[in-house]
Amino acid sequence: MKYLKKIRMSFLILSVIIAALGQTVFAADEEYTYTVRLYAGNLGTLTGAGISAPGGDIKMVSDKEIVITGLKYNSPIEIDAQEAANLTDNRYYVKGVRKSGSDNSDARDTSRLFEPNVKGDKSYVIAYGIKGKQVSYTVNYLDANGNRMLESDTGYGNSGDRQYVSARNIDGYIPQAYNLVKTLSDNEAENVFNFQYRPATPAETETAAGTETATPGGAGTEGGGTAAEGEEGAGEEGAANAGEQDVTQVPDENTPQDLVDLDEEDTPLANKILDERPGTRLGYFPMYVTIALAALAALILAVIYLKKRQGSAVQTEEIVSEIRDMADDSGISNKHDDE
Repeated sequence: MKYLKKIRMSFLILSVIIAALGQTVFAADEEYTYTVRLYAGNLGTLTGAGISAPGGDIKMVSDKEIVITGLKYNSPIEIDAQEAANLTDNRYYVKGVRKSGSDNSDARDTSRLFEPNVKGDKSYVIAYGIKGKQVSYTVNYLDANGNRMLESDTGYGNSGDRQYVSARNIDGYIPQAYNLVKTLSDNEAENVFNFQYRPATPAETETAAGTETATPGGAGTEGGGTAAEGEEGAGEEGAANAGEQDVTQVPDENTPQDLVDLDEEDTPLANKILDERPGTRLGYFPMYVTIALAALAALILAVIYLKKRQGSAVQTEEIVSEIRDMADDSGISNKHDDE
């Protein structure tokens, strides 16, 4: 009886081990993929154009929703907002793409979404802005020598708004940043965004090709939203200006930054602002003047004092000389000498 129990227990343990090994092999053989959804929002409809997803299957569910399935781990996607959407209200303009469900305080409306490494299910929505003084801006894609690698893109936004733009995918090359931001000027010649690309290393090329292993646990955790969330994310409140995000600092200069603020890099007014702050350069000017005036006053007083002292010494010598002369005339000096 004891032997029978031992045999049953051994068989049970062996069955559990075999089942676990089978599930592990099945999970390893199964290639996990991700899904990205794009919603039109309340102020426009989707055209089906302006979307690039190498290896993915793009399906237009309706003029309000597009679904991209079959995306491998680290696959890139691009969405050109102005090509992807048509307006239904002329009071607005297509401003960009944002994550579904994001608030205005942390939203980043980028005219062209570039997601270089998809690592989970995501949802995006077209963002809109209220028309103001519209100006154009230019986005250039250059190599290290300044040569154009792609045709430049032209977009439109409101003067004075902070405009976000995203890089484009160029096989075998990596941009210095995935996103740039700049305040649009009335002078359209100043509204220029330059992405500079360098050749990708073999490791970066393999990563971009999606050769790394995907983990099923990452699915559905990076912002998957419902269709209802997508509609709400782009209502009239979505027309408000996007919030700003800090520039991401990276230790390796070859690693693309998530966002570079061109306003901080290109402002010659930085020195002027620095000079006007208390405690810096011109901020000390009143103190310098006060010190100089005090030193000058001290010098003048010193000169007057010395002149007075010199005059007193001359007068003293004259008095002493007169006393000696009087003493000589009276004979006091001789009597003093005899004694």
